[in-house]
Amino acid sequence: MAIKTPKYVILNADKKPSFIRAHWLLVSLLGLAVVTFLLGRYSHLGVLQAFKGQKTTWVEVNQQLTEQNEANQKTISQLQTAVKIKEQAILELQQNMNSISDDNAALKAELSFYENLLSHKDEIKKLRVFEVTAEPLAELYQLKVVLAQKLQRANVVKGQLALKLKGIKDDAGQTIDLVEQFDLENDFEFKYFQIKKYAFSLPKGFNPTMLLVELKSNKKVISEEFQWSEIAGGSAQELNDDIIVTQN
Repeated sequence: MAIKTPKYVILNADKKPSFIRAHWLLVSLLGLAVVTFLLGRYSHLGVLQAFKGQKTTWVEVNQQLTEQNEANQKTISQLQTAVKIKEQAILELQQNMNSISDDNAALKAELSFYENLLSHKDEIKKLRVFEVTAEPLAELYQLKVVLAQKLQRANVVKGQLALKLKGIKDDAGQTIDLVEQFDLENDFEFKYFQIKKYAFSLPKGFNPTMLLVELKSNKKVISEEFQWSEIAGGSAQELNDDIIVTQN
């Protein structure tokens, strides 16, 4: 009986790979993650530092702009104040100029009156009504009566003034006692001349024709009549009701 020799097959045993080789992909990914983390961390710190530096710069610039804005606001406020002061000064100057102009006009009118009084053709030898004017203002009349007497060696004269306005109403003659009806101050007292001003209104429908002025002094009565058409008219002026405005 034949003996069979067993057959053996010799196989080379495979070497077991290392952990790194077996898991190279995982290791690679971990390494890449670590590198990425480190790069991200340090690069983020750099960006953060740069941002902090930029923020500091912005704060400084903003502070400078704020200070500059405050300075500009102060400058604008000072300029506005200066402009207001100049405007106020100009306004006051204009008012002063207008006042001076008005004063000059009043002085010229007063000078003209004095010149007329002193150079009157008819020498004033006794108490008389030197001038009468009636100027309209709205529904009122301003009546100015200038009384005068001789300018040389004059004594103080005093008395009472009567004003009677004659006219027509409803086709009938009518006389109005202005002193009585409007309660006018009619006393006079002066040495050379005196100006009296009154304000009164005319009754509706009354057409004045003549003004009678009577001066009662030292038991003497001086009467003068003035045509209303000659004394009335002219431009309206400011009224001073029922008072003596000048005495000399």
